[in-house]
Amino acid sequence: MPPTERWRTNLYAIAAAQFIALAGGNLVFPFMPFYVEELGVTDPDRIALWSGLLGTATGSMLFVFSPIWGSLADRFGRKPLLLRAYLGALVTMTLQGLVQNVWQLAALRALQGVFVGTIPAATALVAAGTPRDRIAYALGLVQMALFSSQFVGPLIGGLLANSIGFRTTFLVAGPFYLISFLLVLLVVEERFERPAVHERASFVANLRLVFERRALMVIIGVIFFLNAGPSFVRPIIPLFVESFDTGASPEAISGIAFAALSFTSAAAALASSRISARAGYRNALALATVGAGAAYLPVAIAGNAPALIVLIAVVGLFSGGMVPTANALVDRLAPPGRQASAFGLAGSATALAFAVAPLSGGVVASSLGLHAGFLVIGALTIVVGLAIPTLLHEPGRDEPGVAEGAEAMGEPGG
Repeated sequence: MPPTERWRTNLYAIAAAQFIALAGGNLVFPFMPFYVEELGVTDPDRIALWSGLLGTATGSMLFVFSPIWGSLADRFGRKPLLLRAYLGALVTMTLQGLVQNVWQLAALRALQGVFVGTIPAATALVAAGTPRDRIAYALGLVQMALFSSQFVGPLIGGLLANSIGFRTTFLVAGPFYLISFLLVLLVVEERFERPAVHERASFVANLRLVFERRALMVIIGVIFFLNAGPSFVRPIIPLFVESFDTGASPEAISGIAFAALSFTSAAAALASSRISARAGYRNALALATVGAGAAYLPVAIAGNAPALIVLIAVVGLFSGGMVPTANALVDRLAPPGRQASAFGLAGSATALAFAVAPLSGGVVASSLGLHAGFLVIGALTIVVGLAIPTLLHEPGRDEPGVAEGAEAMGEPGG
């Protein structure tokens, strides 16, 4: 197959694999608080707190290990590290359906964070093999696959939880990762040349090269806040739904709410490359972030399940465009040959959001009430969006010259 077509084949295979794998992983999110209750935690405040802790357990381990896996990917190749992530998820997700108490579940969620990290691995693999002028499109497609999985997974997961039970749904989720593993193994070709011995850098040296890019560290910091919003409200939404007198299953309604958010996010992710091409990455990112923050605020006053679903869907119209635009900037700013290390740090920032935000959301819901969570994360997201134009400069748009701007931001990686 000609090289001009190979990158497309790799892209579509990786996007499909990510959709399948993450759909399996998202099967369990709509009913996680109810699984905690089934494992013996009955107090509503403690259920909210434990639901946040489970997200923190996974996110804290991802925070530690994502840069390590990213550095290894720069040395040994991105494809092997993605395959490793799928196998780790297969084992840990399956075992979560066999736990006997909430402490065992928390331990396995932490272990899952050690061995997975499919998102930064897949992003680095796509970025390394895609022509520079198609990066925004490629990363938007991968992000669309992620959001689509968050649409399909919770929707199916809520229905499965009602029909086959919580534990069996965990067991069903595992084989999704096996299918993704085989798809990448058999279809994706990576043309990776290991660095020469004198060019190989240690893990610390790789990170130092990335840390020296000031603007790269700014965008990685922004990525933390972009991912904090959905993670913050994830443990709140099922409990918010349960507070409504709907007469329907709260698990199924929660699944629909998550699906609505992911569906609109997927559409926005695909459209983000065109918007970025016209407005610039920085301006598009700032607009989407402020819009997402403003959209969170009215969710706090939703009085019934249909209103909640519609308002959450509006959040997705803005939030879906944020991450692929930020990832395109990460790829552009990464030192040559260190893209995986840069995406590893971006994955670490995402993981830190996964670790801190769910716990923070649980604490806010427990102490201030379910409605307050949407006001808090909405206001914070608006502040971040308003700060982006000041903190981040984009070469060729707001600098005196492209070369001068490139010096300020770092040369495009690759």
